[in-house]
Amino acid sequence: MASRAELERRVDELAAEFDGQAFADAVRQYSDGLDAGSREELKAILLARARVFEDTIHDRFEAKGWLRRTLDRVAAAERRARERP
Repeated sequence: MASRAELERRVDELAAEFDGQAFADAVRQYSDGLDAGSREELKAILLARARVFEDTIHDRFEAKGWLRRTLDRVAAAERRARERP
């Protein structure tokens, strides 16, 4: 069984090399070579990192950061488009 530190290091390496679907595919391929216990630990690491990312986005949104301002602009543009004859 791989240690948590080894799994985290490998996830960091994959994240530095890939993004999006390519990252997901690389993680899936890496996972295929792990035993059941290591796969569960890998899953926990990925879920924890996803939660940190989600929390960060939420905090920025709540602080009326860039994302929220952008979404507000999109909503306003959609309202204007619906109001046009």
